[in-house]
Order: sequence, then C-alpha cells, then structure tokens
Amino acid sequence: MPTKSTHSLPALGLVTSLALGLAVTLTAGPVMAQTFTMNKECRAQVAAANALNDGRQYDQALASFDAIVDSCDTKDGKEQIQVGRAHALNGLGRHDEAIDAANMALEVTKDKSLFAYFERANAQEQMGMADSAAADYNRIIELTEKNQNVAERATIYAKVADLNYKAGKPAEAEQYLAKAMELDPGNPNFAIQRGDWAAWDGNYDAAFVEYDKAVAAGKADLEMYQIRSNARIRQMETKYGTNNVQELRSKMSPQETQLVCTETKKAIDLGLKDMKMDMFAALVCP
Repeated sequence: MPTKSTHSLPALGLVTSLALGLAVTLTAGPVMAQTFTMNKECRAQVAAANALNDGRQYDQALASFDAIVDSCDTKDGKEQIQVGRAHALNGLGRHDEAIDAANMALEVTKDKSLFAYFERANAQEQMGMADSAAADYNRIIELTEKNQNVAERATIYAKVADLNYKAGKPAEAEQYLAKAMELDPGNPNFAIQRGDWAAWDGNYDAAFVEYDKAVAAGKADLEMYQIRSNARIRQMETKYGTNNVQELRSKMSPQETQLVCTETKKAIDLGLKDMKMDMFAALVCP
C-alpha cells in the first residue's frame, strides 16, 4: 500500500467514484446496465463500509460488511458485500479468506464480477500464486474489453486503476488510467483521479496541477471546488499538524491563506452548503 498517505481519499474526491460520475456496477459486459435492487438502507450501509475500506480501517470495514450479510440479501447486495469483505481481508493480510469472499461474489454473479476477480487476483499474488493471479487479471481485461460502450469501458479501466493504486501498485495503476484516458480523452474525472492519488501521497503541488487540468477541461462546478477546497485545507492541516481552525489561521502565511480561501470561497459561491466550511471561511478568510 502507499505509505505517504496522511488522510483517506474520500476526504478529497474521486475515490468515492460515485460523486464524480465514476460509479460503475460491479459486473462487466452486458450486465453493466443492471438495475440495483438493494434498498436505500442497504446502499447506505454498503457505502459506509466501503468508505471505511477507503480509509484503510479494514477491521471496522470487515465488521460492517459482516453485520449486513444477512439483511442485504439481494444479488447486487451479496456481490458488493463480498467484494468489500475481500478488500478488507486483503488489507488485513488474510488473503486466503479474501479468496473465499471473492469466490462467493463470483458465484453470485456467475463469474462476471470484475472487482471480485481483482480482489482474488490481488490475494493470489500476495500468496505467491502467480499463475492464478495472472489468469484473473487477464479475465478482468477480457471482461472490460467486451463492453462496447467506450465511455463505460474507460470508466472501468479507471476504477481498476484506482484499485491497483490502493493495492500499492502505482505503475499498474498508471497503465490502466492511461487506457482510460486514451478511450475517453475529454473526461476530466481522470485528471481528478490522478490528482487525488497525488494528494493521498501528500504531494499537493502535483495534485493541483491535475485539478487545474480538470478545470481547464470544463470541470469547474461545485463538485470540483469542493474537492479543491478540501485538498487545500487538508494540505494546511497536514503541514501544521492541527485541524483547529484558529490555530491554522495563526500559523498559515498570507499566501497560504489566499490559496485556501480562494478555493473555499469559490465552493461557497457555487452553492456549497456546509456549516464547517462556512465557519472556516468566516474565521480564516478576510
């Protein structure tokens, strides 16, 4: 896993890919248009457990998924829960159990769960099962390339890129993201994704180079500036070792204050409704 992270990706943007239009179903091929059948409560519970996984809180994520195995018993619910369990188990180093969970997801989907293949391949790779892992990675590519919708195929490549990045494979992540960008070169979400990776590693200068590319490509909405403002605030919190607003106000240089406030005010002007952000702007921004 990447070691320079100072925060969980969901605090920024794309890693909760749903928010940036990168939500994809957990299957590939003709089933891409499958209608989710989980009820609202189950969707919220799965999303919360996935957020714990994204934050590397694997013990809590696993417990959260285990708690809803019986109550969220639709086909899509079973698949997403087992994929989430597999991810948490891989994060905990319990790779044999991760394979079992991935197999359950594949059983539910009749061997079409792209992300179950990914988690199983990751587990197999960690256990030295190179041939089995390679077969599963090839299956991911095969399922992805069967999708005739170019934009959807690009989105799947981007998601697999993100999974590789979280698994500590930045080179592979870049390869998959490059495929996504080749297929859908005008999609600003891919620049945001690369920016989130940089921010996750604490490289905020590189992150904002990518975020600026997204804005130049037309992503200049509330969502974009919420990501940018969160990233700037997190940058200052990391630099000064505090999330106390008054302490940050006293420690930040005038230039830093301007950087943070430019992004924050833009988000608020675009309609951001967030009491904490409003309070931050009122206390810090002139």
